[in-house]
Amino acid sequence: MPDISPDLFQRWYRSFEEDTDDQAVYRPGDYPFPPSRAPRPSLEFRPGGGFVEYTAGPADRAVPSRGSWEAAEGDGVRVRGDAGSRTLRIVAHDAQVLRIRK
Repeated sequence: MPDISPDLFQRWYRSFEEDTDDQAVYRPGDYPFPPSRAPRPSLEFRPGGGFVEYTAGPADRAVPSRGSWEAAEGDGVRVRGDAGSRTLRIVAHDAQVLRIRK
């Protein structure tokens, strides 16, 4: 199971500018992102297993999709929601950055 620290329990915004070929990078909301025309996709992990994924919707507003998360084998976090379930492979996380394998 991955080492889940309380740092994970917040809303994380996609930082496309920092993505690599094999990692998607997310930052907290207070990170100084450059301007973006559309809302940034984001993930929110809540203590107790709550999960919300935000995607761009009509009128360029973030649309929430609620679900749950649980620790999975290895470096994984299994998320379940309206779009089904998948395992996110966490490469690293602390209070300032969340890196997920693409």
